[in-house]
Amino acid sequence: MRTNFNQFLNQQYVNSSKLDARIRLHKEYSTNRIDWHEWVFDNIQFDDESNIIEFGCGSGYLWTENLMKIRENWSIILTDFSKGMVSQAQRNIPEKQNITFGEMDIQATHLEDSLFDIVIANHMLYHVPNIETALKEVQRILKPNGLFYAATNGNSHMKEIYHFVKEFDSSLPFIKPVHSTYFGLENGEKALRSSFNRVQLLKYESNLRVTNVQDLADYIFSIDTGLEDALNKQGRYDQFISFLESKKNTQGYIHISKDSGMYVVSEPY
Repeated sequence: MRTNFNQFLNQQYVNSSKLDARIRLHKEYSTNRIDWHEWVFDNIQFDDESNIIEFGCGSGYLWTENLMKIRENWSIILTDFSKGMVSQAQRNIPEKQNITFGEMDIQATHLEDSLFDIVIANHMLYHVPNIETALKEVQRILKPNGLFYAATNGNSHMKEIYHFVKEFDSSLPFIKPVHSTYFGLENGEKALRSSFNRVQLLKYESNLRVTNVQDLADYIFSIDTGLEDALNKQGRYDQFISFLESKKNTQGYIHISKDSGMYVVSEPY
């Protein structure tokens, strides 16, 4: 299982292309006028002077979408397990003296105890092989009065895309990644309470109304490139696109459910 898990991470995050395709769909077709990254940022309780670290920063969207809100008094470290992601974040974010970058494993940071006012894990804990170890590490590096922000999804998130592929052809290689259930809205609080006393869940209310089915297909293929390969090999790529077109409702869009939120966590034991 661990070998397959690592293979999945390497396929997904060697660079930002697959992640960018998924973010683009949410940004373009969300029914909530407030962008996800703006919503997350605005729900973080920054002080005038804050020592901040983000794990799994990806392409740096949390910061590129909120550049004007970044204060000079903050000290920010953006990290990711993937060297390619760190490099992309560095390219995306204008050079600032108070932002540094680095490859880092949240399970073993080698950072000092009680160092950070704010720790952020935006849609990444379900990728961590040992979540309990990761949370103990966050607990260790967070100041006693610090805050930990952990965003994730629920089981119903994007559920329609799996139904669509199954309806089109149930033999195609496309299932929801098992690891996506390791840390979600249904079980995240239980995991967090093993290391923290206070856990609050904030829900992001939104869905998708997708009008361009190619964008939806690109999202689907970004999750499992084996599906796109299989369709091309069978000469059925265009047939799949036409199938998605048929799923548009009378208003001209495909409804996709979203189920996302963020835990606000404090008082490490």
